[in-house]
Amino acid sequence: MMSGTGNRKKAFTLIEIMVTTVVVSLTAVLVYETYFRSLDLLNYCYDYFGVVSRAEERMWQAQNELTRFNTLMETPTNEVLTLDNKSFVWALSYSGIGDIYGLYRIDSALSWQEGRKKMVISRTAYALYSEEKK
Repeated sequence: MMSGTGNRKKAFTLIEIMVTTVVVSLTAVLVYETYFRSLDLLNYCYDYFGVVSRAEERMWQAQNELTRFNTLMETPTNEVLTLDNKSFVWALSYSGIGDIYGLYRIDSALSWQEGRKKMVISRTAYALYSEEKK
């Protein structure tokens, strides 16, 4: 459109405004999604590092007892660990392997609820009972 002096009026069209709005909206959604995913990952890492050392200590204790005594004596097989008012369930099981006397497979699982998701960390170790000869 030309004005009386021959200058053209400059303005944004409706299409340009709509396209700009869509681009800005999509960018905002992607930024927020990335932010919330990073928060979830941070919470997972905080929980993981808070309790995994205690669970691995129990695993080592079970492995040590099976190696030395051929049975679990003091290591609990189920336990509820608490960190910052959050409950973590730890379970341990062991079984003999095949025909080899004194070879054990030890499985442990650490689980907790994170929102609607259930998080599980599992570990497997082996122990070989060796009789001491006197």
